[in-house]
Amino acid sequence: MMDVFFMERDPYAPIRHCYPVDKVLYKGKSPYQEIMVIESPHFGKVLVLDGVAQCDEKYEFIYHEFMAHVPLYAHPNPETVLIIGGGDGGVLREVLKHPEVKRAVLVDIDKEVIEVSKKFLPTMACAFDDPRVIVLNEDGYKYIQDYENEFDVIIVDSTDPVGFAHVLTTEEFFRYVYRALKEDGIYVGQTESIYYHIEIVRRVQKALRKVFPVVDLYTVVIPGYAGYWWTISVGSKKYDVREPKREVKVQTKLYSDEMHRHAFLPMGFYQKLLREDFKF
Repeated sequence: MMDVFFMERDPYAPIRHCYPVDKVLYKGKSPYQEIMVIESPHFGKVLVLDGVAQCDEKYEFIYHEFMAHVPLYAHPNPETVLIIGGGDGGVLREVLKHPEVKRAVLVDIDKEVIEVSKKFLPTMACAFDDPRVIVLNEDGYKYIQDYENEFDVIIVDSTDPVGFAHVLTTEEFFRYVYRALKEDGIYVGQTESIYYHIEIVRRVQKALRKVFPVVDLYTVVIPGYAGYWWTISVGSKKYDVREPKREVKVQTKLYSDEMHRHAFLPMGFYQKLLREDFKF
C-alpha cells in the first residue's frame, strides 16, 4: 500500500508538520473555514481547520487542561465561565470538572465545528449536554460587548490570532473582556509559541497591560503545535494567578497544583522575554 500523509498548511510557522494518515474521516467547508478530521496511527483522530491541526486525541488533554484549570484554580469561586471558541469541546469538558461552576457559556461562531467534533471526537465533545452549558453560535467579539460584571472567568480558545481571529487579541477586545468580567475576574487566551511567535506574545501582553492591573504568562509544551513551547496570556482584575486559590481535586493527566506553579515563567526570564531587543 502507498503511504498517505497530511502536510499542514500553517502560514504563520516556519515549519510544517506532516502526519501519516490511515483514513480521512471527514472533509467539508463551513461558511467560515475548511474542516477535516483525519485518523493518524500515533495521534489518533486529528481535527484540522484551514489546513492546520488544532487538536488530536492523544495529546489534546495537555492544552485543554492548562487552558481551563489554571484560571479556574486561580479564582476562589468561579461560578460563571465564558468560553469564546472551543468548538471541539475540550476546554468545556475540563471547565465542567469544577463543581463550583454553575453556568458555562460557549460562544463559537462555527456550528459545524461543534457538530463534527460531537460525531468524530466524542472524548472531547462530551460535555455539551450538561445542564450547566449554554451554546451560542455567534461572533464572540460582538457577543461580549453586551455584558458587564457577568463572568468570573473568560477563556478565549481561538484559532491562531491572525485573520478573523486577530480581533480577539486587541486592546479594544480586552476592554470589552474587562467590562464583562466581575470585579475579581480572570481572562486567559492562547498566544502561540515563544520560539516562532514572540512578536504576537509581546503584542498581546502589551495590550493586556493597558487594560488589566495583573498580567502574566504561562506556558506548556504541546507536541502537535508548531514551536511546541506554547504560551497562554493572562489578565486578572485582582488575583495573582501563579498560585491555586483552592485545593486541586479535579481528575487530570498532567495538571496539578505543582504543575500550575511551574507553568509560569520565572519572573526574570518573563521580563527579559518581553523586551523588544531580546531575541533567541
